[in-house]
Amino acid sequence: MAKLMKQTTTQTKYLLATAIAACTISIQGCANTAEGAGTGALAGAAGGLVSGLIWGGDPLESAARGAAVGAASGAVVGAVQDSKESASNSEPTTPSQPDSKALPSKEQLVELIGEPAVDGIVALAQCDYSSALNNANIAFSSANPNHKEAGIWVQALTYAETGEVEKLNTSYADIIKLDKEVSNVLEAQSELAEGLDKLKAIREEHQLPTTCS
Repeated sequence: MAKLMKQTTTQTKYLLATAIAACTISIQGCANTAEGAGTGALAGAAGGLVSGLIWGGDPLESAARGAAVGAASGAVVGAVQDSKESASNSEPTTPSQPDSKALPSKEQLVELIGEPAVDGIVALAQCDYSSALNNANIAFSSANPNHKEAGIWVQALTYAETGEVEKLNTSYADIIKLDKEVSNVLEAQSELAEGLDKLKAIREEHQLPTTCS
C-alpha cells in the first residue's frame, strides 16, 4: 500500500510539473508573439519615416513610390499596393496620430531602403544612438542609392538628436548630393525637423521616451 501511495504521489508531482511547464511555455510564447508584433509595428512606423524623407508622403505612399521607381521587386510592389488599398478602405484616422495598421511591413521596407537603415532607425527610436549610427554608416556605404540615402537620413536624424553640429553639417552636404528633392541646407533642415517631430510621435505611440537622456 505504501509503495502504491508513493507511486501515485510521484505521478501527481510529474503531472503538476508538466502542466506548469506547459503553462510557462504558453505564456512565454504569447509574450514573444506580442513583442514581435510590437517590434514589427515600430519598424513599419520608423522605417516609413525614412522612406517618407526619401520619396515623400505617408509611410505607405512613400513605400509605393519607392517600389514604383524600381527600388523593390514586383512582389513587394503588389504587397505595398494591397496594404495601401486595405488601409484606404478602413475607417479614417486622425492625421496627427500614426496609424500602425496602415504601415508597410519591415520586409517591404528592407527591400526599399535596406535592412541596416531599418535597423538603424528602429535603434534611434529606442534611443540606442550607437547602434543607430553603426547601421546608418553601413547603409551609407551601400552601392544601392536608395539604401545609401536612407543611411544618410538616419545618420542626420541621429546627429541632430545628439547635438553633433559639425557632423550634422556634413550629413546635410551628403543629403543635398543624394536627394534630388533637396537643393540646399535650408531645405534639408526643414525636412529633418519634420522627421524629428514624426520620430517623437512614433516613440510616444509605442510607449517609448519621446526624448533621449
